[in-house]
Amino acid sequence: MVRCFKGNNPSIYSIGYILILVLYISAALTAAFQPNPPLLRTDEYFTNGKEIQEQTQLPVTGRGFTDMASIVHLPPPTTGSWTSRDQLPSLWNFLQGVVNGQSQVVRGVYVPGFLALPVVQQPQGNTGFVSGKPETVTQFQLAAQNDVVGLLAHNFLSGKEFYRLVEGLQVTLVMGDGSIERYRITGLNSYQKLSPGSNWSYYLDLETGEKYSTYQVFNQYYQGEHHLTFQTCLEKDGLETWGIIFIVAEPLS
Repeated sequence: MVRCFKGNNPSIYSIGYILILVLYISAALTAAFQPNPPLLRTDEYFTNGKEIQEQTQLPVTGRGFTDMASIVHLPPPTTGSWTSRDQLPSLWNFLQGVVNGQSQVVRGVYVPGFLALPVVQQPQGNTGFVSGKPETVTQFQLAAQNDVVGLLAHNFLSGKEFYRLVEGLQVTLVMGDGSIERYRITGLNSYQKLSPGSNWSYYLDLETGEKYSTYQVFNQYYQGEHHLTFQTCLEKDGLETWGIIFIVAEPLS
């Protein structure tokens, strides 16, 4: 027989509500003391954790922020250097010096009167690698996956030659099989890195004052229709990773 409570005693329904409340509080306290799962980046543009980070990082093309106290500048290129502005080879001679028989592999970049530099590939999976050899440019793997040619160089090495490039110049890529592809420079953009020395940073557009995430900058220069992008760091106040410059060239039909 079920008994009902009278007077000031709570009804059986009230007891049920109390039991439910106790169970709810107990579950909440249990969850609160569980170990927290690994946190993803708080940047609103990164939603897939490490995988997305690796696919959108921008290599550092200047000496790292922590290395600035021990900078030892390398001597300038020798007289016969390919980057010596008065000693550039002809396109034919340059081509003969870089071809290796591999089709679809970029082996050199040539801008008449400005630069003639061999191109090396990043080690597989090392998308932050930028060659430390003088007179060398590195092709960016992540850009190549998007059918974009990304050419990287440190600003204290071959990257200093990128500063001289201007709109309208014709750029020739030499492939490993001796074929060539031609482009024309159509734009130059400079940014301040708000986290110098890192391949993750927000970037301040020096022309518009707008701020962009690494994800947005990567998409701007390393995705979309096929094109060529030069990248190197900008130096200011003795900090070689203060900023970054992109030079974009569109293919010639």
